[in-house]
Amino acid sequence: MNKLFTLVGGAAILTLVSCNNKHEVVPPPLKTAELECSCKATINGSVYEYTDTCTYNNEKIINTSGLSKGAYSALVQNEQMTEGVEISLRTLQWFDDGSSNPTVEEWKDFFDANTEPAYYVNDALNINGVSVKWTDANGVVWHSDTTLYCSGIDFLFTEFVHDSDQTGNYMKFKGIFNCPLIKSDNSDTICLENGVVKTSFKRE
Repeated sequence: MNKLFTLVGGAAILTLVSCNNKHEVVPPPLKTAELECSCKATINGSVYEYTDTCTYNNEKIINTSGLSKGAYSALVQNEQMTEGVEISLRTLQWFDDGSSNPTVEEWKDFFDANTEPAYYVNDALNINGVSVKWTDANGVVWHSDTTLYCSGIDFLFTEFVHDSDQTGNYMKFKGIFNCPLIKSDNSDTICLENGVVKTSFKRE
Protein backbone atom coordinates (compact mmCIF):
# COMPACT_ATOMS: atom_id res chain seq x y z
CA MET A 1 0.00 0.00 0.00
CA ASN A 2 2.84 2.33 0.87
CA LYS A 3 4.52 1.58 -2.44
CA LEU A 4 1.37 2.43 -4.33
CA PHE A 5 1.06 5.74 -2.48
CA THR A 6 4.63 6.61 -3.31
CA LEU A 7 4.09 5.91 -7.00
CA VAL A 8 0.88 7.94 -7.09
CA GLY A 9 2.52 10.79 -5.23
CA GLY A 10 5.50 10.74 -7.59
CA ALA A 11 3.19 10.78 -10.56
CA ALA A 12 1.34 13.75 -9.12
CA ILE A 13 4.60 15.66 -8.62
CA LEU A 14 5.73 14.91 -12.18
CA THR A 15 2.36 16.09 -13.50
CA LEU A 16 2.64 19.31 -11.48
CA VAL A 17 6.16 19.99 -12.74
CA SER A 18 5.07 19.25 -16.28
CA CYS A 19 2.17 21.69 -16.00
CA ASN A 20 4.41 24.40 -14.57
CA ASN A 21 6.88 23.94 -17.43
CA LYS A 22 4.09 24.45 -19.94
CA HIS A 23 3.45 27.92 -18.49
CA GLU A 24 7.08 29.05 -18.48
CA VAL A 25 7.41 32.20 -20.58
CA VAL A 26 10.50 32.27 -22.79
CA PRO A 27 11.26 35.76 -24.15
CA PRO A 28 11.68 35.94 -27.92
CA PRO A 29 15.22 36.52 -29.22
CA LEU A 30 16.20 40.14 -29.80
CA LYS A 31 15.83 41.30 -33.40
CA THR A 32 19.15 41.71 -35.20
CA ALA A 33 19.53 43.85 -38.31
CA GLU A 34 20.79 41.77 -41.24
CA LEU A 35 23.71 43.80 -42.55
CA GLU A 36 25.95 43.10 -45.54
CA CYS A 37 29.61 44.08 -45.70
CA SER A 38 31.49 44.01 -49.01
CA CYS A 39 33.22 46.24 -51.51
CA LYS A 40 34.90 45.29 -54.78
CA ALA A 41 36.55 47.59 -57.30
CA THR A 42 39.24 47.80 -59.95
CA ILE A 43 41.74 50.42 -58.80
CA ASN A 44 44.63 51.43 -61.04
CA GLY A 45 44.11 48.22 -63.03
CA SER A 46 44.09 45.79 -60.07
CA VAL A 47 41.03 44.21 -58.45
CA TYR A 48 40.54 44.79 -54.72
CA GLU A 49 37.88 43.17 -52.57
CA TYR A 50 37.05 43.80 -48.92
CA THR A 51 34.50 41.69 -47.03
CA ASP A 52 35.64 41.44 -43.42
CA THR A 53 34.84 44.49 -41.30
CA CYS A 54 32.28 47.29 -41.59
CA THR A 55 32.22 50.43 -39.45
CA TYR A 56 29.45 53.06 -39.44
CA ASN A 57 30.17 56.68 -38.58
CA ASN A 58 28.49 60.07 -38.68
CA GLU A 59 29.52 63.69 -38.43
CA LYS A 60 26.92 66.05 -36.94
CA ILE A 61 26.58 69.71 -36.13
CA ILE A 62 23.70 70.11 -33.68
CA ASN A 63 22.03 73.53 -33.64
CA THR A 64 19.42 74.18 -30.95
CA SER A 65 18.11 77.34 -32.63
CA GLY A 66 18.26 76.40 -36.30
CA LEU A 67 19.00 73.60 -38.72
CA SER A 68 21.24 70.76 -37.57
CA LYS A 69 23.38 68.94 -40.12
CA GLY A 70 24.64 65.38 -40.49
CA ALA A 71 26.90 63.42 -42.83
CA TYR A 72 26.98 59.60 -42.81
CA SER A 73 29.73 57.18 -43.78
CA ALA A 74 30.42 53.46 -44.00
CA LEU A 75 33.90 51.92 -44.02
CA VAL A 76 34.53 48.43 -45.48
CA GLN A 77 37.95 46.98 -44.55
CA ASN A 78 40.08 43.86 -44.76
CA GLU A 79 40.45 41.50 -41.80
CA GLN A 80 43.47 43.37 -40.42
CA MET A 81 41.59 46.68 -40.75
CA THR A 82 44.62 48.19 -42.50
CA GLU A 83 43.03 49.02 -45.87
CA GLY A 84 39.59 49.50 -47.34
CA VAL A 85 37.02 51.80 -48.94
CA GLU A 86 34.88 54.41 -47.19
CA ILE A 87 31.67 55.81 -48.68
CA SER A 88 30.29 59.09 -47.28
CA LEU A 89 27.04 60.90 -48.09
CA ARG A 90 26.13 64.41 -46.97
CA THR A 91 24.39 66.59 -45.87
CA LEU A 92 21.09 65.90 -44.11
CA GLN A 93 19.51 68.94 -42.42
CA TRP A 94 16.79 68.86 -39.74
CA PHE A 95 15.39 70.77 -36.77
CA ASP A 96 16.66 68.83 -33.78
CA ASP A 97 14.25 67.83 -31.00
CA GLY A 98 17.00 67.23 -28.43
CA SER A 99 17.80 63.70 -29.58
CA SER A 100 20.74 64.78 -31.79
CA ASN A 101 19.19 62.74 -34.59
CA PRO A 102 16.73 63.38 -37.40
CA THR A 103 13.50 61.44 -37.21
CA VAL A 104 13.53 58.05 -38.92
CA GLU A 105 11.27 59.42 -41.66
CA GLU A 106 13.51 62.46 -42.26
CA TRP A 107 16.50 60.14 -42.40
CA LYS A 108 14.87 57.74 -44.86
CA ASP A 109 13.63 60.59 -47.06
CA PHE A 110 17.16 62.01 -47.29
CA PHE A 111 18.54 58.81 -48.79
CA ASP A 112 15.58 58.25 -51.08
CA ALA A 113 16.18 61.74 -52.51
CA ASN A 114 19.88 61.06 -53.18
CA THR A 115 20.03 57.88 -55.26
CA GLU A 116 22.28 59.54 -57.88
CA PRO A 117 24.45 61.99 -55.91
CA ALA A 118 27.18 64.12 -57.44
CA TYR A 119 30.66 63.71 -56.02
CA TYR A 120 31.46 65.86 -53.02
CA VAL A 121 34.61 67.90 -53.56
CA ASN A 122 34.38 70.55 -50.83
CA ASP A 123 35.27 70.21 -47.15
CA ALA A 124 32.42 72.47 -46.02
CA LEU A 125 29.76 70.40 -44.26
CA ASN A 126 26.90 72.31 -45.92
CA ILE A 127 27.74 70.93 -49.40
CA ASN A 128 25.83 67.85 -50.57
CA GLY A 129 27.29 64.85 -52.35
CA VAL A 130 29.00 61.48 -52.08
CA SER A 131 32.70 60.89 -51.52
CA VAL A 132 34.92 57.82 -51.78
CA LYS A 133 38.10 57.29 -49.78
CA TRP A 134 40.49 54.39 -50.36
CA THR A 135 43.28 53.42 -47.97
CA ASP A 136 45.74 51.20 -49.82
CA ALA A 137 47.98 48.38 -48.54
CA ASN A 138 50.69 50.88 -47.62
CA GLY A 139 48.35 53.02 -45.56
CA VAL A 140 48.24 55.76 -48.18
CA VAL A 141 44.87 57.55 -48.42
CA TRP A 142 43.29 58.44 -51.77
CA HIS A 143 40.20 60.66 -52.16
CA SER A 144 37.62 60.86 -54.94
CA ASP A 145 37.94 63.85 -57.24
CA THR A 146 36.03 65.06 -60.28
CA THR A 147 38.65 67.28 -61.91
CA LEU A 148 40.70 64.37 -63.25
CA TYR A 149 40.16 62.19 -66.30
CA CYS A 150 38.81 58.65 -65.94
CA SER A 151 36.48 56.72 -68.24
CA GLY A 152 33.60 57.15 -65.79
CA ILE A 153 32.70 59.55 -62.98
CA ASP A 154 29.40 58.47 -61.47
CA PHE A 155 27.72 57.02 -58.38
CA LEU A 156 24.37 55.24 -58.22
CA PHE A 157 22.64 53.85 -55.14
CA THR A 158 20.63 51.00 -56.64
CA GLU A 159 19.00 49.99 -53.37
CA PHE A 160 18.10 51.53 -50.01
CA VAL A 161 16.45 49.35 -47.33
CA HIS A 162 15.76 50.52 -43.78
CA ASP A 163 16.44 48.07 -40.94
CA SER A 164 16.84 48.44 -37.18
CA ASP A 165 17.62 46.57 -33.99
CA GLN A 166 18.55 47.39 -30.39
CA THR A 167 21.77 49.05 -31.59
CA GLY A 168 20.06 51.60 -33.82
CA ASN A 169 18.65 52.39 -37.26
CA TYR A 170 20.46 51.33 -40.42
CA MET A 171 20.00 52.27 -44.07
CA LYS A 172 21.28 49.26 -45.96
CA PHE A 173 22.42 50.07 -49.47
CA LYS A 174 24.04 48.84 -52.65
CA GLY A 175 26.07 51.32 -54.66
CA ILE A 176 27.88 51.11 -58.00
CA PHE A 177 30.47 53.74 -58.82
CA ASN A 178 33.45 54.97 -60.86
CA CYS A 179 35.70 57.89 -60.00
CA PRO A 180 39.20 59.34 -60.13
CA LEU A 181 41.23 59.06 -56.92
CA ILE A 182 43.84 61.60 -55.91
CA LYS A 183 46.60 60.88 -53.41
CA SER A 184 46.30 62.73 -50.10
CA ASP A 185 49.43 64.78 -50.86
CA ASN A 186 48.18 65.49 -54.42
CA SER A 187 51.27 63.80 -55.90
CA ASP A 188 49.50 61.13 -57.97
CA THR A 189 46.15 60.18 -59.48
CA ILE A 190 44.55 56.85 -60.38
CA CYS A 191 41.15 55.57 -61.53
CA LEU A 192 38.65 53.49 -59.57
CA GLU A 193 36.36 51.52 -61.89
CA ASN A 194 33.45 49.09 -61.56
CA GLY A 195 33.07 49.69 -57.84
CA VAL A 196 30.29 47.73 -56.10
CA VAL A 197 29.62 48.25 -52.39
CA LYS A 198 27.06 46.63 -50.09
CA THR A 199 26.95 48.00 -46.56
CA SER A 200 24.93 50.43 -44.43
CA PHE A 201 24.71 53.92 -43.01
CA LYS A 202 23.76 54.22 -39.32
CA ARG A 203 21.58 57.03 -37.96
CA GLU A 204 22.79 57.06 -34.35
